[in-house]
Amino acid sequence: MYEAFYGFREKPFSILPDPSFLYFGATHTMAYAMLEYGVRNRAGFTVITGEIGCGKTTLLRRLLEELGPDVRVGLISNAQQDFGELLQWVLMAFGLDYRARSKVELFDTFQQFLIAEYAKGRRTILIIDEA
Repeated sequence: MYEAFYGFREKPFSILPDPSFLYFGATHTMAYAMLEYGVRNRAGFTVITGEIGCGKTTLLRRLLEELGPDVRVGLISNAQQDFGELLQWVLMAFGLDYRARSKVELFDTFQQFLIAEYAKGRRTILIIDEA
């Protein structure tokens, strides 16, 4: 309906965040600058907060589009209170084996992964969206 009437090339309203429709108001500009600063300066942690629906995920999607091949990203989305073992979720986000392992084995897997990525000259970023 909207596409034909307004001449849009695609549907203007979607459940999924679409960074191509991102409007950089003052608050979004500041939040995105904080995300960029965290990535560029290799900050240990970068946190942005806000109400549901204010655009945090869209900003993250925009950031993901702009990261180069020298960055390996693990993304955990929609984490709930019953999050279980965080390290298992982290390994899963990076596509690593996390099943039927002790906590020590999980930690060793993650540590070896980080060392291997560093040896390849890549940075590793974990994003937890909706923590």
